[in-house]
Amino acid sequence: MKQENQKEQKKKVNGVAPGDDILLIQKRIALRAYELYRQRSGVDGHAEEDWLQAEREVLSNQEP
Repeated sequence: MKQENQKEQKKKVNGVAPGDDILLIQKRIALRAYELYRQRSGVDGHAEEDWLQAEREVLSNQEP
């Protein structure tokens, strides 16, 4: 019985179950932040700035 319940429950990553819309949004933000990093030729020191910019871009493109 316990094994059946465990199979039904998805493991959570950072409090989010895989397949959730939130996890998909986080992946899009991470990818966009990496793109911003690459646009600067990989210059370090702007991770937070890149993440916040990516967050703004991705979230502004989300449907309500």
